[in-house]
Amino acid sequence: MKEYLLDVLQKTKFLNFTFRVYEWLKLANLRYLMPNITTWRKGSPDGLPLPPLKLIVLVSGVPSIAAFLIGGDKAAQNIRDLLVKNNLKIEEQSSILDFGCGCGRVIRYWHSLPNVNVHGSDYNPELINWCRKELKFAQFQTNQLEPPLAYPDESFDLIYALSVFTHLPEPLQFAWMQELCRVLKPKGHLLFSTHGEANFDLLTEIEKKQFKANQLVVRYEEVSGTNLCATFHPVQYIYEELAQGFDVVDFVFQGAYGNGKQDITLFQKSS
Repeated sequence: MKEYLLDVLQKTKFLNFTFRVYEWLKLANLRYLMPNITTWRKGSPDGLPLPPLKLIVLVSGVPSIAAFLIGGDKAAQNIRDLLVKNNLKIEEQSSILDFGCGCGRVIRYWHSLPNVNVHGSDYNPELINWCRKELKFAQFQTNQLEPPLAYPDESFDLIYALSVFTHLPEPLQFAWMQELCRVLKPKGHLLFSTHGEANFDLLTEIEKKQFKANQLVVRYEEVSGTNLCATFHPVQYIYEELAQGFDVVDFVFQGAYGNGKQDITLFQKSS
């Protein structure tokens, strides 16, 4: 029934509007009321401001402050662990970009990194405005749904994009891979998450055939960049299509902790 309604809305051009209304209605979910009040009273363990619920819903899909903090903490530790696994340390990166930073779910965990220039970019100006106001340790820029970014060539040692390529259609996948390659320093690293084999049972029969044929599966391309647009990546597609200009350093099935059942990939910019 859910898929049928979404298809109807898609055909009648009301999909984007309806999805925005749905996100706002989530804020009235009473089962999150008391846990949110408790978390607000305690405050964030890092001492940094907490985003308003309407921003948390935009980036996390759930009006839960606790889930926002726990997921961000897991994701930040996941980045550290994957880098260490590949003989890298986040403290040794002189410049970092959180591409698709939202309202600071992960970037807030870099506030105490010594001698590291921390940057965040997102296409939603409301999220960026909040980050600029509340997360003073980093610098933030608004980007469009399509490239370019507002950074010079070879600006960053490390770029990570969590739950970003999971919501983009194929033309934007390639465009952003090229753009992130441009702003990476020589031998710089790109870390990103994708929906993969663990989500196979969620696909329709037609989509399963596409996935098995190592083709990208994209749902609701007209709302690209939102949580409703869902993209699914076969492993072979990542290695053969997305890795143009990169060397594949690591791939971990369901390894993107703090981001649901997503895989995680580490690229290095080719020399």
